[in-house]
Amino acid sequence: MLRLHMISGSMGFARFAFSLCAVLAAVLTLCSVAAADPCPEEDPLQNYTGGGSVVCPCFVAGEEAGAVLEAPSEHYPIEILRVGIGWGSMYGGTTESLEQAIHIYGGGLPDPGSPIFTFEGPVLNDGYINEFNLEPIPGEIIIDSGPFTPTLEFMNNNAGDPFAPSIVHDGNGCRAGKNVVYAIPGGWYSACVLGVTGDWVVYAVYRQVNCGAGVDEEIVVSGNSAILLKPEPNPFSGETRFEFVLGRTEQVSLSVYDVEGKRVATLVEGEFGPGSHTATWSGHSAEGTPLGSGIYFAEVRTGSTRSVQRVVLSR
Repeated sequence: MLRLHMISGSMGFARFAFSLCAVLAAVLTLCSVAAADPCPEEDPLQNYTGGGSVVCPCFVAGEEAGAVLEAPSEHYPIEILRVGIGWGSMYGGTTESLEQAIHIYGGGLPDPGSPIFTFEGPVLNDGYINEFNLEPIPGEIIIDSGPFTPTLEFMNNNAGDPFAPSIVHDGNGCRAGKNVVYAIPGGWYSACVLGVTGDWVVYAVYRQVNCGAGVDEEIVVSGNSAILLKPEPNPFSGETRFEFVLGRTEQVSLSVYDVEGKRVATLVEGEFGPGSHTATWSGHSAEGTPLGSGIYFAEVRTGSTRSVQRVVLSR
C-alpha cells in the first residue's frame, strides 16, 4: 500500500511510504496466541527541525548518513516500526534511485557498533521523505535502552554531481552528536565536523514493547502443527540458531531459501517427536560455499503445515 502525505518544506517534500512484504505462511491450525493488542505507536522521533531542505551530493558508494535518535527513557524497550529518509536533488525530477541498504545500529557516536537490522535495496524517490516499513515480523527490531542510529548506505556515487539525488538536511544548523556520516576512508564522523550545516531529514516510528500487562505472547501448538520461531541472532554474521516446535511426531524439513525462492541449504530432514528442536546455520550453501550478505527465508515444513521466518546475513 502506498501512502502519500504532504509536509512543509522549501522543496515541497512529501512522505512516501513503502511496505516490506513479509513472506509468512498463514496456517489457521498452526497455533493459538493469547496476547493483548500491540502497544500503540508513539510520536515519531524526528531528527530535523527546520522547514527547508538542502541536498548533499557528497557521498560515494559504501558511505552512510543517518541520525542518532533516542526515545524517552520510560518508553524502553522499544520496537522500531518504520524509518523515513529525506531524498532529493537540486533541480528535482530525477529517476528512482536504488541504494544499498537501510541499517539500524544499537548505539550512537562515536561508533554505533554493528547493525542490528538491515533492509537491503531501498528505492528512493526524488522530492519525498521516503518511509520504509521495517516490521515484517513483530518484535524483530528491539532497542533495550539509550540511543540508536538509522542510516542510509549509498550504492551510487553522487559526490560532486549537482544533478544527482542524495540525502537532504534541513539547513537549520547541525546539532552535535545527532548527525552521523560513515566516510571512506575514515569511518564514523559527526556530520557537523565534516561541514554539514543542518540536520539530516531522518525520523523513526516506534512503539513501546511493554506498555501494559499481557502484551507478551504465549504460543500453544495444537495437536498436528509446527511453528518456526524467530532466529537468534538476527541479523547474524557467523551463525544463527533456529528453533521449531512440534505438537506431535512429524516428518520435518527445515530449509533456507534466497529472495528469488531458490533453496540454498537444507538444515533438517527427518522425523522428530513433539516439543522443541533446534538447528543452526552458518550462512553457507548446501555445497559449503559461503553465501553473500542479504535476506534469506527459513521454512520448516511438515506433511500439512509450513512456517517461515526471515533472516538477514551480514558479512
